[in-house]
Amino acid sequence: MGRKWFLIMVFAFLLFSVPRSGFSQESRFSIAYTMGVYQPSLKTLNKILGDPHLAVLQDPNYLLPRNRLLPVEVRDIVSPEITGKTNYGLEVQWEATDKFSLVGTLSLWEGGSVGEDIITTFLRQDLPPVSAPRTATYDLNVKQIWLGWKYNLFMDPDRGRFFVNVGLIGVSIADLTMDSVVRVNSPDLNFASISSTEAQGVAFTSRVGIGGEYFLTSWLSFGVNANYVIGSSAKIKVKRHFRSSFFDIPPPPPETTDLQNVPPTPQNGDTVRWARVQTQNITDLCDPGDKIGGCSRGTGRPLELELNGFQVSGLLRLYF
Repeated sequence: MGRKWFLIMVFAFLLFSVPRSGFSQESRFSIAYTMGVYQPSLKTLNKILGDPHLAVLQDPNYLLPRNRLLPVEVRDIVSPEITGKTNYGLEVQWEATDKFSLVGTLSLWEGGSVGEDIITTFLRQDLPPVSAPRTATYDLNVKQIWLGWKYNLFMDPDRGRFFVNVGLIGVSIADLTMDSVVRVNSPDLNFASISSTEAQGVAFTSRVGIGGEYFLTSWLSFGVNANYVIGSSAKIKVKRHFRSSFFDIPPPPPETTDLQNVPPTPQNGDTVRWARVQTQNITDLCDPGDKIGGCSRGTGRPLELELNGFQVSGLLRLYF
């Protein structure tokens, strides 16, 4: 909270410290459409996706019904790192003076990862196990809002300019969706089991960068921004969870009867957590875990989404 108020005070100082004569005589309002690339670090999440012994405890793939053929290293599917798609948005700019501009930016980014395999599961007590294709999908959407300023290092009214771009106050909203789809196709039963967990986190972020702009006409320009985003979403909360369609789960084999420390069903408001997990028979042990090493509610570490990364965008700007 202290950092938030400090950034607000800095922004207010910049707003009221620029010379007043420039506001009425030289101010120009513009809107730009932006499109480019952005790749947040996501170090923790990508590490989990690539290690079958690290699990997000609210991941529906990890929460698939236990049996002796589905230890954690099978349920916790290995997926590629989350890669980004196009980053796009809008930028509103007010040229307060010849040197300073006040800027507001909205940007949207999507990234995803898909893993596929074949698992063996039991459908009913009276049926043998079946092999079923599984698809695991991890989608991440990040919305970023920035308030900041630009300082012109070089300005030619007829050709263009080169500037420093600083986002002082930034809010990033991250939406993470984890899906599991298991398709069962057997002589006895045919169906698709779908389960999903949706979670959201909010982070205060900053960014700093440089950019340039070339004036095509008196009302149109093309520019490029290169920024580095700083920030992370420390707590991701479950928004909703849809359970799988496996209703008749057979009892565990006679040699494995302790199921007390199976992770509970995610509830709205739960903090998304992760842990190192190993399976003994069909019982999971978490590190860090509860007092007996189990995976009860609240065990593990909070999942952090690191949003640090480079953001490069092209801009098409309209002046009014």
